[in-house]
Amino acid sequence: MAKHSGYMDRALRAQDPRYARILTKLGYARRDLVAKAPLVDDLAGLREEYRAVIGKKAFHGWDAETIRTKIEEAQGS
Repeated sequence: MAKHSGYMDRALRAQDPRYARILTKLGYARRDLVAKAPLVDDLAGLREEYRAVIGKKAFHGWDAETIRTKIEEAQGS
């Protein structure tokens, strides 16, 4: 499988702000790829609550909603 090494691929990966400005004008801006920062304090608090309720550490790959669900299941039982 060959890697793409065309002009647009190199330009999109470049950190040069000139490329960003030009590609934005051409309509190639990818604002949908901006990651949202997770609420670390909320997640850390949920992890502590999970540890207090369950007695074990929460799996690090779980998001806040999954931890809330697991805590509710444990408290309901």
